[in-house]
Parts: sequence; structure tokens; C-alpha cells
Amino acid sequence: MGGLQVPQRGAGVQVPQTNTGIQVPTMGGLQVPAAGSGFKVPSSGRGKNAGGLQIPQAQFPALNSPQRASSQLLKPRQKVALKPGRSLMDWVRLGNAKGKVLNGIGGRSCEVSVEELAKHNKLDDAWMSIRGKVYNITPYMEYHPGGEEELMKGVGIDGTQLFNEVHQWVNVEGMLEKCYIGRLKKTIDLSGGMKKLSVPATGPLNLAPPEPKAVVKPKARYDWYQTETEVTITIYAKCNTITKDRVVLDKHEKDLRATIYIDEYVYTIHLDLCEDISDNYQVRVRQGPINRIMIILQKTEPKKWASLGQPADGNNSTVLTKEREPIFRSCQLICCSPVSHDTNLYTFQQPNGTCMNIPIGYHVNLMMKCNGVDTNRPYTAVVPSLQHADVPNPAPGLEGRLLHLMVKLYPDGLLTQQMATLKQGDSVAISDFEGNFDESRLTKCSHLIMLAAGTGFTPMIRLLRWCLHEHQESTCKLKLLFFNKTEKDILWHDQLQTLSTENSERFEVVHILSAADTSWHGATGRVRSELVEKYIPAPKDLADKSPLVCICGSTPFTNEAYRLIQAHGFTSSVIHLFTA
Repeated sequence: MGGLQVPQRGAGVQVPQTNTGIQVPTMGGLQVPAAGSGFKVPSSGRGKNAGGLQIPQAQFPALNSPQRASSQLLKPRQKVALKPGRSLMDWVRLGNAKGKVLNGIGGRSCEVSVEELAKHNKLDDAWMSIRGKVYNITPYMEYHPGGEEELMKGVGIDGTQLFNEVHQWVNVEGMLEKCYIGRLKKTIDLSGGMKKLSVPATGPLNLAPPEPKAVVKPKARYDWYQTETEVTITIYAKCNTITKDRVVLDKHEKDLRATIYIDEYVYTIHLDLCEDISDNYQVRVRQGPINRIMIILQKTEPKKWASLGQPADGNNSTVLTKEREPIFRSCQLICCSPVSHDTNLYTFQQPNGTCMNIPIGYHVNLMMKCNGVDTNRPYTAVVPSLQHADVPNPAPGLEGRLLHLMVKLYPDGLLTQQMATLKQGDSVAISDFEGNFDESRLTKCSHLIMLAAGTGFTPMIRLLRWCLHEHQESTCKLKLLFFNKTEKDILWHDQLQTLSTENSERFEVVHILSAADTSWHGATGRVRSELVEKYIPAPKDLADKSPLVCICGSTPFTNEAYRLIQAHGFTSSVIHLFTA
């Protein structure tokens, strides 16, 4: 790649630089093998499996799409009464019927122009484009839980945005597989420029994505050298910043994949190694004008390698994170412990050969098959305790392999009721991480103000640990406004009290209950201006300071809290919304 002149030192194979990216195969469903065995992936190249990984059929919306990565929030979903025989399972059975064709053109597929799409805008002739694919949704009208009227809003046009607003978890490609017509052929008019997106001053709050800005593609390349016992792969990246937890490693036999998150891009090294290595890796980072990431591999047999190996699919490629298909790994449940009466802490172990540490405030997607449909939900990675002494260093071989998720089990939750049946040793599919929180904001922060509702507390857990335990040099003052329904719903109530007592000069937690009983003497109600004014200092009182306000909870809570914090005087530049 141009721009980086770094001497070549590794004797052996000259790895060609390509921009082909990862070729993503289409798979008909999720096959979860036993933990540790990894996933088999058809290769468009030489037939090797991709590092023990599985790239499943696309999810809706795409896990790294702007719809998830931006700050835009979802609208509540409306449901209508359906006719008998028009349930989700009835639709699944209809689609699975042998020989059944639902796309209205005899099962053929063809490219559809915008003009042709616009012609099919009637109740009995309804086409819709979702994520660049056109579907005949006419037969689905009677099965749609939101009713025909809602679907008609998107017929004849690109309905992607409408689906993003209310159907975050729907696997559209799976649900409408038999209705697929073809790709949408689009022409792009660049004459009008870009329009600025804004947040309305009044009315219901819709948080708009940031104004579009030019994204500079970072430059990256790699080199290697060896000793008798080690191989070191060094990545040179000209980018804003890089940290160890932005490096994900996957190894299956001699197949090695290194995924490096660089700014808004993902750089991939994918190799068929010359010789075997162990599952123990080290990652070191040196920042400078050109950042360096060193991946240190241990040889299983001390000797000189003739070469590093051969390039595999997607090697030396750089793609936008939001355009990259997610990779799911089979993770084994090793522990499940209660946090409250309806919330559990799950600890999963990633496959042998995988090393993935989750950045602060980032989440993964957990996927299981529910009623025959692949269903996924995002969960923020947490630590097993707020108490520093209760979080020991990982055992040898487990660093970067343990993943802790705090999950509330809803009585009518499609996926969480499946999770409630999990037993130790069971496996589920868990994706790469995604998110947009910048950890460097904590180093500059003088006052961290957190508003959390229910399991919206999960991203705050690691913020608290970062400031109070992991970085002793931090002098940041912290305040948490924690909203729950009843006292028994408060997650880690005792741990929060202990943390507040031990750090009384820096950390304060305020519990607010919306359905408190008569024994409760604390604050009550829902998020509102009186509570914000009482417990949160105004920006004018933080003159010459560097505040950061973090908000997480349900969509209505996040909308209202964001509005109130802005009305209190904080600008959007100091507010971070944890949304998924």
C-alpha cells in the first residue's frame, strides 16, 4: 500500500496486497458445534476453513450497519390482532412448504429498477426494498404483527429506514426468503450534495445520526520476523489510535486470522501458516506517528521457518467496519449466577484459538434459533463484579477467552426464554463486538455523570471499574442516577453501596424507583426535570471542567433523559448514548 515505507524484514513468502475483502458465503442456517471445535466455513479460495469461524446468513439490520452504530433510536412497535392461522409459526410453515413460491414471478430472480419498484405499490401487488433487496410482501400482509397499514408505508419504495425504526431484531432475509425477487438497481444523484441532519427542538425526540463527514481510509501493512521459538507479526498502521482490545485473533490448526479495528475500518490478516503454533498469543501496541501492533506467536516446535505461510481469503484487506459481515463463534456456557430475581450473569468461554477482549462500552450479539428463526440480541460485555478483589486475573490460556453478559429474562422474551434453559456446557453463537464509545474520553473527564435504567446499567459497570479500580491515576468524580421499578430490581445493589462507601469522596449513587413500596425512603418516579435539576450539577457549575454524561436504558428513557440533559445545559458533544 502507498504511504508507508517500512523495510521488509521477514524472510519467506511475499504476501501480495489485495483489496478484495472477505468473500462472504451464504449459509442456510446456524449450525453450532461443540465448544472449542469452531465453525466450518466454505472458502472461495483454497478450501481452508476461515480460522474456526462461521459467517452466517445476514442479520437485519446488519450488525455493523449505520442503523445500529449511530445514535438514532427506535420507535415503539405497534401490534394488531391477526386472523386465526396467521401467526409467525404459520408463516414459517407456509414458507417451508415444499415447492411453495411466494415472490410472484414464478421463483425467478431479476434486478429491479427504482422505477419498476414504484409500480408495485398496492395492497394486492406490494413490493418493498430492504437493504438493497426487493421482496414481494403481498403474501406476508396478513401475517404482519403490525398490520397491513404499517407495511403499506414502505411498498413501492426503499423501506429500509421504516424497518430499522421498528424491526431491529427481524432476520428479514430468513423471514422473506421465499418472497425474494432480486437486487435493487439504484442510480445515485450526487448533484444535490449532502443534507444536514438535525434534531427537532420540540415534539417526540428522534436522535439523528451525526452529520455525514468524510472518512479517511487508514493505511496499514504488515511484516514479520522470527526467532527459534517465536514468530512476531508487526502491523504498521497510520491511524488516529489503536489499543490492544481492538485486536481479535482466531486460529484453527494452521489457519490464522487477525482482525484489527482501526478507526472506522477493519484491517484483516488471514494466513495459512507454514508451521504449527500454540494457542497462546501476546499482543503489544506502540503508538506514534505510525502505530505498531505486534502479535507474538509461540512455535510448537523450535526451528526456523522457511516462510510465514500463504495468504488466505481476505488477507491484507481494509474495509469499513459497517460494511463487514459479522463473524459468530460457538461459545460455551461455563457459569450462570443470579444477579437479581429476573437477571442472570452468564460467563461464556470462546473457542480454543480465539482471543477477543471487548472494549469498554461495546456489545456483542448473541444468536439462537427461536421458533425456527435465527434471533439475536445485543448485550454489553461486563465484568463479573464491581469489587476489584473479586475479579482475579484469567487463568493461563483463558486471557481474552472469557465473556461476561448480564441478561434480564423476560417472561415473553423470545430469546431470553431460550437462554433460561441453558445449562453448563451448552453452546451459543456470539458475534464480534461493535460500538462507538471512545475510551480516551475517560482520561480527559473530570466529572462522569451516568443515567441508567434497568439493564441500561451494564455499560456503566466498566466505566465505574475503569475510573475507580483500573486507573488509579484517575481523579474523575462520578455520579450514577439508577432508575428501577422496585428495590428488588436494583442490580448489584449491595456492591454499589460498598463501592460508594469505599469511594465516598468521588462516587455517589442515587436510586430512583418508579413503583416503590412504603418502606422506601429514597427518590421516586421516572426521569424528569426535577430529578435532573436536584442531582446533576448544571454546566455553569462545572466551569473549566470536562464533564461527560452517559445514558443507557429503554428507548423512551433514553429519549427523555437526552432531552432533559440538553435542557439542563449540556451540549451533545459531552453526551454519549449507549444504544444498540
